[in-house]
Amino acid sequence: MKDRLSWMVSADLRGQVAVILLSGLLLSQLIAAGLYIGLLPRWQRVERPDSAIARIATVARVMEVTPSDQRPGLARSLSDADFYVVYQPAGSAIAAGSMSADDESLCRKLAASLKMPLERVSMTPPERNGDLDSKHVRITLNGGGSLAIDMAIGLEHRLGLVEQIGLAIFIVCAIGGLWAWLTWMVNAPLARVARGAELVGLDIQSPPLEQRGPAQLQRVTRALNDMHRRLQTFLLDRTSMLGAISHELRTPLTRLRLRIDTDRAASEKPKMLEDIEAMEYMLDSTLAYVRGVDDTEPQEMVDLGLLIQTACDTVSDLGGDVVLSPAPPCHYRCRPHALLRALTNVITNAVKHGGSARVALTTDDPRVVVIKIEDEGRGISQEEKAKVFEPFYRSAWTLGTDQPGMGLGLSIARSIVLSHGGSIDLEDRAPSGLRVRIALPRTSSM
Repeated sequence: MKDRLSWMVSADLRGQVAVILLSGLLLSQLIAAGLYIGLLPRWQRVERPDSAIARIATVARVMEVTPSDQRPGLARSLSDADFYVVYQPAGSAIAAGSMSADDESLCRKLAASLKMPLERVSMTPPERNGDLDSKHVRITLNGGGSLAIDMAIGLEHRLGLVEQIGLAIFIVCAIGGLWAWLTWMVNAPLARVARGAELVGLDIQSPPLEQRGPAQLQRVTRALNDMHRRLQTFLLDRTSMLGAISHELRTPLTRLRLRIDTDRAASEKPKMLEDIEAMEYMLDSTLAYVRGVDDTEPQEMVDLGLLIQTACDTVSDLGGDVVLSPAPPCHYRCRPHALLRALTNVITNAVKHGGSARVALTTDDPRVVVIKIEDEGRGISQEEKAKVFEPFYRSAWTLGTDQPGMGLGLSIARSIVLSHGGSIDLEDRAPSGLRVRIALPRTSSM
């Protein structure tokens, strides 16, 4: 039911509040209109006491000034379906009968209006029908004769106390129920997001939140899901990093221990120094990776094109074949040193494993700015595309080569790009090679 009616509610939170208010007003108007249309026939037939007494008194005065022989015809002309008038000649008496307190009160008001004794006026249940609102009124006229009138006389207020209370309860329940339903449609997604955010703090492996509710809440949900995904990635990277450090350090440490235990330390001093340098390089690479994740560098507004040019020049100065395509100026707020490190790592990786790097900056997309780094190497398999971003991971075909590296370059680059709210993906090129696509959101640009 909720899914079927969800199209009636605006996607914007302000629109949903407006729908709640307008729906309540519309429902109250529809209820009032329905009650009015339903009760109008009865209200048209039943007159209020004051207007009924005034009408009866007017008819009685007209009868008194009309000749006796014309009174029966006048009574017939004054009668209608809801106001039946009969003139009775002199000699007929008013039948005595008990009257209710309300009827006696009406008789007193009628007698006072006609300025005649109360004994000449009576009000009894009707003779023509059994309607509770109908009254049979008899008046003894001055100069002889009597007047009998059947008409419906209601209450001072068109709705009685019980009816008013019942109507008020119905309107409150109807509008309150509509308000509760519509408010639940707004609050339920908000409560779900709150529970999901609390669950993230307790279980980092909890599933992502469902994106439902107002547009603003969906944006919050997307932001929470992105943050959750980054936290999962960071924690996984840290776990992998610690495991890789433990594994990589164990081998040189074991060799150093064996050389010391077997008294070969003096003769194999150069090899021991190589092991120590390898561990220092490993620790430096690890620290660089950690800085890429936890860098507290303040953000600055920079020309992204010049920043990319600096990264390309750095790699070119080391002998790399790098070509940067011309690009329009693009001002972007970022951590410049961290982003420069990420771009340098990706370009260096392209030159090292692909022989060259072709770099381009595009600003056509209104949502993101895109940096593409292409090489003409052998590329990597689909299975390895997700693994190359893991700390200390190196492709199988590079392990047997003499190329230096710890497998942290792309991991550092991805951590820095993710910390800027962007994404980094690997794509195949035809006929060969690899394309690294870095997308940075324009929410940080200017």
